[in-house]
Amino acid sequence: MRNLLIICAIAFGFMACEKPAGEGGTSVIEGQVYKIHTFQNATTGAWDTSYFQLNAGKDVFLIYGDDTAELYDDKFETDYDGKYHFEYLRKGKYTIYIYADSTDGSMIKYDYPVFQKITIGSNNSTNKVADFIIEKNQ
Repeated sequence: MRNLLIICAIAFGFMACEKPAGEGGTSVIEGQVYKIHTFQNATTGAWDTSYFQLNAGKDVFLIYGDDTAELYDDKFETDYDGKYHFEYLRKGKYTIYIYADSTDGSMIKYDYPVFQKITIGSNNSTNKVADFIIEKNQ
């Protein structure tokens, strides 16, 4: 009986050491933000698409967990090439998002969030996220 109590105490001790997602680890999440612009070519009448990196300064937000209703825990401003980089993360689930710019039919501009979820499964890892692609149609 005493051995069982000791084993249970050790097991609970190891479970209590499990840290949630967040800062304090050795892993990295990185990616890039692109924009697609679709328009009708005035000369040919065909639809053309331009695909390019965003300018510097687009905010990318990070939530520690997978609940998109939570307030963000960290943010990173993209560099000149649209790249972002979050480091010192522990194993766990994360949500990253950006705000895409859009214009409706009456030319009113608004932003809407674009989410991606990622799971870091091991320490000392670099996790490439599928690139954010924001579409702007004319």
